[in-house]
Amino acid sequence: MPKPLVVGNGSLLVNLDRNASIRDMYFPHVGDENHVNGHHCRVGVMVEGKNLDLVSQIGDDWSCKLGYKKDTLVTDSWYRNDLLDIDLRLNECVHPFENVFIRKIAIKNTDTKDVEMNLLFSHDITLYENPIGDTGVYDPAVQSIIHYKRSRYFLINGSPHFDQYDICPKEESECGLIRSAELNMNSIQIGAVNSFVRFSQHLAAGETKTVYYWIAAGKTFSDVKRLNEMVLEKIPERMMAKVEQYGHSWVNKEKYDFFDLPTNVADLFKHSLLIIRSQIDNDGAIIAANDSDILERFNMDSYSYMWPRDSAFIAMSLDMTRYSGIVHTFFEYCKDLISEHGYFLQKYNPTGTLASGWMPWLNLEGQAQLPIQEDSTALIVVALWNHYKTAGFITTIDPLYESIVKPAAEFMTRYRDPDTGLPKPSYNLWEENRAVHTYTSSTVYAGLRCAAKFAELYGDDDLAIKYSTAAMEIKVGIETHLYDEKLGRFLRSINPRDETIDASLYAVSQFNVLPPDDSRVVNTMEAIESKLSVKTDVGGIARFYNDAYHQVELNDFETVPGNPWYICTLWVAQWHIQKAKSINDLQKPREILDWVTEHATETGILAEQLNPFDGSPLSVSPLTWAHATFVVTVMAFVEKARSLEKE
Repeated sequence: MPKPLVVGNGSLLVNLDRNASIRDMYFPHVGDENHVNGHHCRVGVMVEGKNLDLVSQIGDDWSCKLGYKKDTLVTDSWYRNDLLDIDLRLNECVHPFENVFIRKIAIKNTDTKDVEMNLLFSHDITLYENPIGDTGVYDPAVQSIIHYKRSRYFLINGSPHFDQYDICPKEESECGLIRSAELNMNSIQIGAVNSFVRFSQHLAAGETKTVYYWIAAGKTFSDVKRLNEMVLEKIPERMMAKVEQYGHSWVNKEKYDFFDLPTNVADLFKHSLLIIRSQIDNDGAIIAANDSDILERFNMDSYSYMWPRDSAFIAMSLDMTRYSGIVHTFFEYCKDLISEHGYFLQKYNPTGTLASGWMPWLNLEGQAQLPIQEDSTALIVVALWNHYKTAGFITTIDPLYESIVKPAAEFMTRYRDPDTGLPKPSYNLWEENRAVHTYTSSTVYAGLRCAAKFAELYGDDDLAIKYSTAAMEIKVGIETHLYDEKLGRFLRSINPRDETIDASLYAVSQFNVLPPDDSRVVNTMEAIESKLSVKTDVGGIARFYNDAYHQVELNDFETVPGNPWYICTLWVAQWHIQKAKSINDLQKPREILDWVTEHATETGILAEQLNPFDGSPLSVSPLTWAHATFVVTVMAFVEKARSLEKE
């Protein structure tokens, strides 16, 4: 089930499903240590005399409407159960500076008679993603449930205070299901532990009452005790109001120009900025996606890593929207990751250690090979130059020039075929094929051009010439070896030759190897639009022809060449923006921006890809790169529209 609601502050990230269950809870790093890990921390309701003393857990028997308060990461969702005559309105958030998740539940009795109602919460928590040695305890001194192990503490409390609780072994409460409204009041349990709390309320006919519930996260008992006291002292309602105000102020610090784009596009633009921020760890790691559902499809691995490729694009979107402080922290994180030979590996953990990877270190003949996608190295340099141009503080760039730019540029200059001038084989951006790719070559060209500009900036004239010369040799190589005259378009790769139509061929224009109206670029992009358009009511652009990843079976690749991806569809929009000569030429990108907005979830979330038949989200949700690409495309549209308006 895709995660339609995410709330976080860079240290504590909480994902909720459409049934109001907490499914992921990352702490103390975004993307690292998921203490719920796809299990369910559920919400249940029992109304005396109406559900035969069985708890109705929010799910199939409930109707719902999910959302956020405008320009905030405070949720605003409504749930209704006709059999129980109960409405619930939920607002949830994570405090921007304190590691506490707060939930406000407004409960309305829509019956014509008074009722006794129980509101229950389950906690299927596994600390450090491993149940061995966990403890759950009710502490009478703070009147709270606490799950703890080593340096991880989670305190659960509420106001008005819960009247019953239970702490029990997980096997007695499978999947966090709430079996009964009468809890056993067990006060301690070790090992694989679940806990429950109950809030009882008398509701007159038509009456609404409010319950507050919170989970405080810390590394010590003192941490969570302080947070609990803070919530009680400051009153949850006031804290939530401040969270809402902070989010609104953060996303509206700049007065963005949206030209004549519709309000829903502007709303998704600002919501995307908030979503992007929620996926960035406070220590600098920009995480690709945080969604435990992918574990079942990804061989028990996830997207909760820093991929240099994704992160570079996301960093550029943040610089464009003037959130450069976040970006600089990211580059500080990166400078300790680059290898001594000048390249980045596939991906890294939020804590800065090397992450899992599937790129082999030996080829099929048993010979050593670099397990890299070289575009990742090039894009970090491109993003750093973009950061310098935006922020303009050379003193903050000094250590990064020495630690990232020069080693990366030396590697990109060296790691080339002397006969073609092109980069040697590496994996493509989709991490599936090892070859000499048009996309990778285009990014390395751009990376070396940016490195040359840095060298000029620092007076390293010999290096500037060296990097510029290498870039131009790559450009010649792209035109000579990667463009096919007979096909009339660029190849996906050579060595081995691959004629597959791939949306990433946009890179030739994207990274200024050739202008967007060059006939070779036009032919290639028109082939992408023709062959990769999904010809169902959903629409959109696939990654490449016959894309098998999360493929929805049809075997009619002319109709569905692959699932539509937001990123690939937006690349087409960006190309149309680049080559526009009049306002009328912006109609296609305008339609694509509308398409993205219409196909986002009701909560404004962009997944990695969509089901081509019903438009439902597939794979991880949200995908940070997708939101960043939407932001960049809106900015590019407005900039181009304003320039054309003046002509």
